[in-house]
Amino acid sequence: MTQPQQPQWIRMNREQAGRVLGQLSARDDALVFSRDATEVAWRSLAFFSNYRLCRLTNYATMPTFTMTYLTNGTEYIALDGTANPIYTADEKDPLLLTEQNVLPYVEFFFHHVQGSEGEVFLIRDPHRMPFMDSFTAAQRADIAHIFKPVAVSFDAARGAYKVDATLHYGGVLMSASIAVLPDGKIAFENQHLLLSGIHFPDSPYGAGRSEG
Repeated sequence: MTQPQQPQWIRMNREQAGRVLGQLSARDDALVFSRDATEVAWRSLAFFSNYRLCRLTNYATMPTFTMTYLTNGTEYIALDGTANPIYTADEKDPLLLTEQNVLPYVEFFFHHVQGSEGEVFLIRDPHRMPFMDSFTAAQRADIAHIFKPVAVSFDAARGAYKVDATLHYGGVLMSASIAVLPDGKIAFENQHLLLSGIHFPDSPYGAGRSEG
């Protein structure tokens, strides 16, 4: 399945960024961001009508500190590694899921939600998998042999989309069906272990991938 072009991050100018920082500084849970050293950028999301991603990067700290929010321009929902912020946005701005954007929604979800065993990484192409060159030739051959391509279908009876894919999670490769329900909630079904002992030395989401 061809990966669609991701929308680009758009950097706000100083005045726009100042308004965002002013809104966030008025919150009870406000974090301190330097107005002179913070970049504020936004990115559209195809599956929301009113919410978009807003990313704040504070260059006044070493290492730099980043926070990402879902925002409709007045409300800012901090993405904290759990599913709750995304589900809150789903309730406020019902998803516009289609066969074309359900996979980007799943990848967006995995990018921002940690499982109990760490990050979940959906593999579109095993040959472009992060750190593939760190594996042995035998491991690369095993991965290519067991890889199951991504497939998207719609279950009319449930009103849910189903994404069949190969996933990396907790050091194993597995095949799974991911049900995306009409309210945006995600459920794993039909999980099968394909290969164990596959560990990335770093987060796959930090290896040059576009943020979901």
